[in-house]
Amino acid sequence: MALPKLNESIKYTTKIPSNGKQVKFRPYLVKEEKILMMALESEDKKVALDAISDTIAACIDEDINVYNLPVFDIEYLFTQIRSKSVGESSNINIKCSECSTPNQVSVDLSKIKVAVPKTIKPIKLTDDMTLTLKYPVLSEVTNTMLDNEKNNTSQTQQIFDLIAICLESLETEEEKISFADEPKEEVMAFLESFSNKQFEEVRKFVEDLPQMKHDVKFTCESCEHENEITLKGTNDFF
Repeated sequence: MALPKLNESIKYTTKIPSNGKQVKFRPYLVKEEKILMMALESEDKKVALDAISDTIAACIDEDINVYNLPVFDIEYLFTQIRSKSVGESSNINIKCSECSTPNQVSVDLSKIKVAVPKTIKPIKLTDDMTLTLKYPVLSEVTNTMLDNEKNNTSQTQQIFDLIAICLESLETEEEKISFADEPKEEVMAFLESFSNKQFEEVRKFVEDLPQMKHDVKFTCESCEHENEITLKGTNDFF
């Protein structure tokens, strides 16, 4: 007689931030937690992202290619799955802004949100050129990370690489050009032809990409200073 499988029928629901689609998921199991722990111990960002993505794919009911989701979707979905797997509160150490004493603060993971604009505003580069931007998906981000590690890419070039994968299309009076169809060298040459003002508009979009955020207030246990900070991204919450 085969042994039963436990906990695979437990289901919760959440919404994917980028598209509002509702999905069902189950908590991750010990076998998945073991893989996650090993991946995080490796301190390899690509390995950790792959493990997180595989966990999401295993726990979500719907047929979704997680590598086609923006990174902020991945972070949010993983946080929701983790909250139902090991507890809805995460205890994190935050340094006081006044005396730098670490304070343990409990964060309710179920209250974390991702603010995603309804539309992405196109950028008017010139009178006859309009640039459309997009949120980079996980596959693009991981491939860029691998290239950067392989080529020992400078920090400045990494910024350009991230901006490049946020470019969707360029519309002129004659045609609409998809950046996905263009060689990387030509995309980089296009970026390097920007004026400072044009480049700043695109860079601001990248700097303001949606991410998990949560405001935290606490009184320092050492100096009693009242702290107010905003946690951002997965690393701040765990």
